[in-house]
Amino acid sequence: MFPPPCPAIPASASGRILGWLLIALLILGLGGTILLQVEKQPEYSPVARGAKLAETAGCFACHGRGDGEKRFNLRQKADAWGTKNNPTFWDEDITKVDEIVEWITNGVTAAEVEKHKRLFIKMPAYKVRLKPAEIDAIAAWILAEGLKYTQGTGPTAKPLSASDGKPLTADQLLVSGDRLSRKFGCYLCHGELGQGGVANPDSFKGYIPGFFGRDFLKLTANGDRGEILHWIDHGRGQAIESGLTGKIARHFTTRQATQMPGYRDQLAAPEKELLADYLLLLNKSGPLPAKEIERIVTLLQPAASN
Repeated sequence: MFPPPCPAIPASASGRILGWLLIALLILGLGGTILLQVEKQPEYSPVARGAKLAETAGCFACHGRGDGEKRFNLRQKADAWGTKNNPTFWDEDITKVDEIVEWITNGVTAAEVEKHKRLFIKMPAYKVRLKPAEIDAIAAWILAEGLKYTQGTGPTAKPLSASDGKPLTADQLLVSGDRLSRKFGCYLCHGELGQGGVANPDSFKGYIPGFFGRDFLKLTANGDRGEILHWIDHGRGQAIESGLTGKIARHFTTRQATQMPGYRDQLAAPEKELLADYLLLLNKSGPLPAKEIERIVTLLQPAASN
């Protein structure tokens, strides 16, 4: 005997099931889209924000973009005008946050008011145009960017001090790690002091991550030392390219414009360990505010003469 036929599902019930399935798929797709957008939220340090703010505030028009890129101005002398180019951000060797903030806020410091009055093109005051946190961010960028001129990069970077075999203090690690990073060009892509801000077309977030914050932790399996060393050796992450999302990660790391090179044959083992220590210290310090960069500048300046 044949079993009795299954009862037919009413058309209305079938429609309801299909409707619920479509709703579930819609919710799943919407949730995935929201999650992707959350993950793609950019992460900027004060230094990176400061660079963008200097652009939008028009700072480069009068001060140029680099050391030695002076801009025209005149200064009144008795009854005549004489040439007096505007300085770049670094010509005056200003290393104090408060002084930079005073210039940006008021357009001049109290000590320079009389000289400023004689200028043909006068610096405007930004206190009504920028918030205090924005002014601090520009100061952070000016101080960090200035380090490339005093500390060098690549062949012009200062040499590492000879090791005495003792564990480095945090400040000694900052100096040694900074010199090593400059020697091998780490800041060219990861920003001065690893503070990010360098664009990278077709990458996941559109930029090369710095050594601070969530981006760094996600790429290094929450700051795992072995994972950091793998990045240094191969220019790729092992953990980030594994598991369920590994294929997505590989898609972006493969197609992005700037590919990180592997330093396996360029760095000695002690240098790799030193660099890993330095990156972990920078990440622990978080995105660096202007005052901390001022402290680091003071710490590095004596090293410039060693």
